[in-house]
Amino acid sequence: MTPLFTPHDAILLALVFSRLIAFLLAFPFLNTTMVPTIVKIFVILSLAFFFIKNLHIQLQTNMDNFSLFALLLLIGKELLVGFAFGLLINFFISAFSYAAEIISYFMGITIVNIFDPTYGQVSVLSKFFIFLFYALFFVSGAYEYFLSLMAKSFVDIPIGLSIIDQGIWRYVIEQSAIMFSYAFKLAFPFALILYIINLALALINRLIPQINVFIVGLPLQIFVGLASLAFGISVVVYVGVSLLEEISYNYGYLIKHLGH
Repeated sequence: MTPLFTPHDAILLALVFSRLIAFLLAFPFLNTTMVPTIVKIFVILSLAFFFIKNLHIQLQTNMDNFSLFALLLLIGKELLVGFAFGLLINFFISAFSYAAEIISYFMGITIVNIFDPTYGQVSVLSKFFIFLFYALFFVSGAYEYFLSLMAKSFVDIPIGLSIIDQGIWRYVIEQSAIMFSYAFKLAFPFALILYIINLALALINRLIPQINVFIVGLPLQIFVGLASLAFGISVVVYVGVSLLEEISYNYGYLIKHLGH
């Protein structure tokens, strides 16, 4: 009688689960406390069984001399691969958050912070930008593309190989610079408008010292900032779509680079 679940299947499931849990716990929206832990585990297990069944994933290692140390080594390798994929997505989410912090600074509402268990102490505007990224990520269908790339990674980077290209972390660290460049691209139009407002207020304070610029300036900065965001939100959406295209390219390159 053939057993329903063999030790080979258990090891394969553990390795696939390790790569997926490291990836999906950095996945947009799933890495927040809004999704219960039991739901996250159920989603990861469901995807693990789905990939094993439909991609016909095989364990690329010899089971004759397999030891606990070898299993732990392979689990660590799969966690690192999944973590590298998840880290790239988090760079782009951080770009949205950092752009919001820049705009908040010029608006004068940096002090208006809320506690987010995922990102720590963030401004209200930063929270809005993060949710905007989530909306773009799911409405544009980008999540489907990233799940398909994760499935492709099991083909290009077989389960059980204990060798990782040493250039993976150098590539991931180099891509972290994108977080700052895209953050400045997102924030620049709004920061420029608010900078001009600040410059005008400084000139008024010089020319007419009797006016209390602080009392007039702070509400004016907030009003102009919110108005510019309302009229220029299409710019944020456009740059956000460009961000998603950049993520897609980086993921494809990383999987191709690791698979050879």
